[in-house]
Amino acid sequence: MTLEPIKPPVLVTQVEIATGEWLYLASLLPAPYVSLDDESIPGQQIVFILVMIGVLFPVLAWLVRRQTRPLHKLARAARDLPLDEHRSPLREQGSAEIVAVTRGFNTMHRRLQSYISDRDQLFRAISHDLKTPITRLRLRADLIDDADIRERFESDLQELELLVKGALQGMKDTDIHENVELVDIDGMLRRMAEAYGGESPRVVVEGNCAAYRGKPLALKRCLGNLVDNAVKYGDSATISVEDSPEQLTIHVRDYGPGIPEAELGRIFEPYYRLGQEHRRGHGLGLGIARNIAQSHGGDLEIANWPGGGLDVTLTLPRH
Repeated sequence: MTLEPIKPPVLVTQVEIATGEWLYLASLLPAPYVSLDDESIPGQQIVFILVMIGVLFPVLAWLVRRQTRPLHKLARAARDLPLDEHRSPLREQGSAEIVAVTRGFNTMHRRLQSYISDRDQLFRAISHDLKTPITRLRLRADLIDDADIRERFESDLQELELLVKGALQGMKDTDIHENVELVDIDGMLRRMAEAYGGESPRVVVEGNCAAYRGKPLALKRCLGNLVDNAVKYGDSATISVEDSPEQLTIHVRDYGPGIPEAELGRIFEPYYRLGQEHRRGHGLGLGIARNIAQSHGGDLEIANWPGGGLDVTLTLPRH
């Protein structure tokens, strides 16, 4: 039972058949580190493996793509968040988990549409209901004989009317009804600069950028508010554009007196206006601009320029 020079182990089994009689069964066991056969893979097996890979790989790729396509659509819809009332909901397809997530997204989408519609109706009602008594009070103020009291009364009515108009304008300017699309930020900035042109341009644009995917009217309001403030308080402005695959950065620098450090934290508050020399407007521009930036996933920061003036930095992520 020995096999020189390997000497594999021998498995022996003995069974008692009768008294004094035994049946012996013996078998060679190859050592675990020794193979008596050829270890190479036959060519037929290699061909079979390659054929199976060629057949299974396209099928698996198709199955994976079929399962991930609803996720891509859901991610795009969540990023753009279209709030058009006539837009159909996402199709609920894919695995059970993806169907549940899609159904939840469609429910959230309907609730947002309902909330925005209710908000619009509320503000329209407020606007209509307040304009009537304000007009009636203004007519009654004309009947007051005392000129001093009449002037103060009309001043209060004018302030009340400005507050109502400011609230309605703030609601309008931060509206999120728009759908997301490619926006020519570069052309938008240059058209704003041309509006302040003349013999000596008051707004200069430095740098350029590729198209940005966002809400066009909202971005125009945001940039328009920043440029208007820079020209109003600083007489002139320089817009610097920095573009990268990760984010778009726009610096709006004016050449005015700047803002005291203690007031920087309040500059975004509604109806807050620095100083008394510029009383026109509602003090909502910077707050609206920051809300629009944050709705795009970005932010708006303000700092005093070391050489004088104010530097407003708008960052918008590219995703």
